Amino acid sequence: MFFDLLGFALFGQPAAPSAGFNAAARAACAAPVGARPRLPGITIEAVAAGGGDLPHLRITDRDSGGSMNAYYDPSAERAAWARAACLGAQIRLLHAETGGVWRNGRWFSVVFTPRADYIPPRSVSEKRWSIATAPDGMLTTAGQHMTVVVMPHEQVHGFQQRTGAQTPRWFHEGHAEWISRKVVAILAPAAGQADALEGARALRDSTGPVALAGWGGMQVKPEAILRQVSAEEREKIKADPHYTPAGPFSFGPGDMISDESNTPARYEAAWRVFASLEAAHGAARVEAWAIDLTAAGGSVTGARVQETAAAAFGEDLSNRLR
Repeated sequence: MFFDLLGFALFGQPAAPSAGFNAAARAACAAPVGARPRLPGITIEAVAAGGGDLPHLRITDRDSGGSMNAYYDPSAERAAWARAACLGAQIRLLHAETGGVWRNGRWFSVVFTPRADYIPPRSVSEKRWSIATAPDGMLTTAGQHMTVVVMPHEQVHGFQQRTGAQTPRWFHEGHAEWISRKVVAILAPAAGQADALEGARALRDSTGPVALAGWGGMQVKPEAILRQVSAEEREKIKADPHYTPAGPFSFGPGDMISDESNTPARYEAAWRVFASLEAAHGAARVEAWAIDLTAAGGSVTGARVQETAAAAFGEDLSNRLR
């Protein structure tokens, strides 16, 4: 399957949006609140509130058939209209960057709201990301960052999960960073550059190994062990953090915790895995590999990722994941 997809990626990718479209999209992403920018091939349809839900804009990219909804509190309607075309441009750019394989995709929705505690109606099954607006309806600085920097990243996760695939955390985030940074460089280059510099600083200032292969892995909480050992062994652990008491131990679901340490540095390191693979093998080969790994639902193990990387690139990823 991988080599079929590789052939598609090399010869059947959709044409990249034109320079003119990209320039217009960049302007749309910076339009003042109150404006209603439009882009060719991006349709925006107003849908009235109903069923206890908020009104929204249905945004569709006619080239790919992809769509999303932008909900809004009444006070934030102008902000939603001001960024609707920008969100539509993201769909088109992401479709091109992900090989054009997700036709008619249903991308994640957003909600423009001043409410930090916003919760969608219980009947809603779609995922919605909040974009912060001020009480007067203006887009906040955080809301603008969410729109132009964070949403492209989150939408890549939507692509990854189109069939329910669950990949290792480093792959999940590295792929999303690799694709989204390309999109952000088109739509909001200054914001993208600032975000990239922040990631580089986080990795530079990291005092420990990023250990990407262990990112997101489940670990036992220290207190779950401490409650099952003697007072003498607790003193040994306190004196020597590397001391491991003998078992057996019994653990429940509440005794486990995901390894989320050193997260900012890990985002940067995971992006660098993909960027270095692109430099060595080309973007089309890397994206074909990612498409293949996320094409089927279910869990994708770290071993499977490395096995397919060896087949696709002829190299062992182990050193890149330390």
